[in-house]
Amino acid sequence: MANRTRNIQLKICLNEEEKKFFKTKMKLAKCKTMSHFLRKCVLEKEIYQVDLEPFRELQSLIGRYNANLNQIAKRVNSTGIIYKDDIDEIKKQVAHISREQWQIHSLLLGRTTENGDEE
Repeated sequence: MANRTRNIQLKICLNEEEKKFFKTKMKLAKCKTMSHFLRKCVLEKEIYQVDLEPFRELQSLIGRYNANLNQIAKRVNSTGIIYKDDIDEIKKQVAHISREQWQIHSLLLGRTTENGDEE
């Protein structure tokens, strides 16, 4: 082993289910050895770290707007009247959510408003 170019060993522990999953993925990658498969996974694949904070913020916005909409619906159901201000508020909130969603979409596609290539 001293003369080998790859002379460092790694050991992993798996349960039976994980081992089956590992073997299945190894076959899909058309790797004949575990060593080749692991090198392929580690050296050839990109690792992405996703910041989920924009999604949490969007979920929070949707929750607040949903509460507002429920209050408006309750008032309409009890009085039979909907006010123009209520409709305008709903439109404003929907527009805000749409802008937030577009910003997240742009981030996921790697676009920024600074580059000027936003659709």
